[in-house]
Amino acid sequence: MARVTCALLAALVALVLGGCQSPSPGGAPGAPPPSTAPSAPPSSTPAAAPPSSPPPVAAPPPGRRLTVQLTGYSFQDNTPPGSSQVCCSVLHSVAGGQGTFEDPITVAVPGSAGQGMLFTQGTRFYLPTVQRYVIVEDSGASAYGLPHLDMWVDGRGGSLSAVENCMDAITGRVPAELNPPPGRPVIAGPIASGYGCHIPRG
Repeated sequence: MARVTCALLAALVALVLGGCQSPSPGGAPGAPPPSTAPSAPPSSTPAAAPPSSPPPVAAPPPGRRLTVQLTGYSFQDNTPPGSSQVCCSVLHSVAGGQGTFEDPITVAVPGSAGQGMLFTQGTRFYLPTVQRYVIVEDSGASAYGLPHLDMWVDGRGGSLSAVENCMDAITGRVPAELNPPPGRPVIAGPIASGYGCHIPRG
């Protein structure tokens, strides 16, 4: 009877001691609680803005449109003949130019240096009928009812008759653009040379 009582008492003690340890939630009894990784703090750096496109560049305004009387003068009929002297050089020490915006061809206008010229030296035009930019660097052109531009055609290396025919081909009442912007169509080079008359066909 004493052995049974001792055995029963030992069992009760074991049961009481085991019930005092509660199992860990979600795991085996006595296992350490699962660890939780700390979350990263929110970033305080703002997101980079997408690169902005440069503003569009405005096209330069066109020049003033007008109608002029266009003629030509050459190396052969300049004053003095056989020369390319000018009265009022701006870009060229003598008459010349390629007809581009950067290197316009010399033109003469009515009037004379020091006594009033129809357009001041350095005034620029664009002439669409010959596709050249020109600049006022000479005087002595005849007066017409319209503004008169007498354009240097060069002509060196060509016959007198061929150069005169070329000047006849450009002569007339033509449109012009005063103070033009760059970018107009251009046939670069002199109007007349030993290789012919260099003007648009049409």
